[in-house]
Amino acid sequence: MTETADAESDGARTRGSIARRMLVAAAIWSAAVLLVAGWSLQAFYRSETDHQLDLSLDETLLTLAAAVNSEAGVIRFDEAKFPRDERFGRALSGRYWAFVNLDANRAIVGTRKSDSFFDEDVNLSAETRASVLAQPGVVQHRDAPGPDDRQMRIGVQAVSFPDRAEPILLYAAFDRTSADASVGSFALRLGTALGVLAVGLIIGVLVLIRYGLRPLHEIQDKLGDVRAGRRDNLDGEYPSELSPLVREINTLISHNRKVVDRARMHVGNLAHALKTPLAVLKNEAKGSDKLSELVRRQTEAMTSNVNSYLKRAQAAAQAEVLGVRTEVKEPVEGIARMLERLHRDKGVAIDVDVDPKAVFRGERGDFDELVGNLLENAAKWCKSRVNVTVTRNDDGMEVKVDDDGPGLPAEHRAKALERGKRLDESEPGTGLGLSIVNELADIYGGRLHLEDSPMGGLRARLDLPAAPL
Repeated sequence: MTETADAESDGARTRGSIARRMLVAAAIWSAAVLLVAGWSLQAFYRSETDHQLDLSLDETLLTLAAAVNSEAGVIRFDEAKFPRDERFGRALSGRYWAFVNLDANRAIVGTRKSDSFFDEDVNLSAETRASVLAQPGVVQHRDAPGPDDRQMRIGVQAVSFPDRAEPILLYAAFDRTSADASVGSFALRLGTALGVLAVGLIIGVLVLIRYGLRPLHEIQDKLGDVRAGRRDNLDGEYPSELSPLVREINTLISHNRKVVDRARMHVGNLAHALKTPLAVLKNEAKGSDKLSELVRRQTEAMTSNVNSYLKRAQAAAQAEVLGVRTEVKEPVEGIARMLERLHRDKGVAIDVDVDPKAVFRGERGDFDELVGNLLENAAKWCKSRVNVTVTRNDDGMEVKVDDDGPGLPAEHRAKALERGKRLDESEPGTGLGLSIVNELADIYGGRLHLEDSPMGGLRARLDLPAAPL
């Protein structure tokens, strides 16, 4: 069964989730910020590591500059002033220094180097030599390959002497393997820390989203209570952004009730306005002539039609009321006991089994009309027993009325639901009972089914909307 509310909501389509949108946006933004921050911190740490290496290289070059001099154009070294770090004397230790002599073509013609070079040569590219010679006295730092094919951080400085045409190059190099390993270790620890921070941020955003959207969930719950009849409107305090929405919803709820009340009033007025003239016509047509009989018959038909359509209009208005609910156990048991008394001479016994969770989403009067007609029809046709069962299911609630009567052939069931159609003229009645149930159930979005009963007679199975618990 499809409820009326489902049909009404066809125009409103669900498009994503506010919480999901906020979470995705926050996650993307946080990831971008953390990636930029991680890259920046790693670059800063690498730059700082290079800076520390450069300071050590500058100190070594300063020591080398103090240990070299020129006499009549001949280079003299003061070995006592050479750098004293024992790593400069250990082969391929990763710490190197050298004095590099150049000729007029800027080619290397001789070197004085630390013992750590072992049998390796000083590796200075022509580009590096040209750049250093272009700025005498200025220390230039760069990464370059060094002894044992290791990546080095080198510092090179050109030193000129008044009695020499060509300057001498001071060279210092430190193996940067450990520095790069330190940068890699820092990047790994930084990535782990930022990953933990990202998880924390996502959890924090989730908490903030749930906290921020809590008023919307509260509105949703209270609207469910309004529809279920547990409250009249949305009360309580709300954030300033939602207060106008709450006021508009409350106004809409109030307007809905006023419209339904006016509809009921107009239906009642119309009923009184039509019934009186029809009663007068029927009273005046008491003669036995054909005209009186025709007027009487048509007046009865008009009265039947008016009652049927007025009832249908009134039920349609009631079905749209928010918050209407009817507990079904009491009315079902009441109708059953009343029919047992009416059919006492027949010895009719009506067994009632009602699910406590079965609550009709509609007016009490309409439910009495639905169940009353079904039970009255079953009591009239049964031999002695009628069973009525009311259960709640996922789609709503179900009313089943079984009797042990003669039943109804399948080919006649559709005709039995037509208004005014009577399959047995020997029994009193207007033929409106099942048709009224069918029409009234249709107004509420329900449906009436006629089936074979396990008791041997007819089963009337009625699907109806259930009010929220």
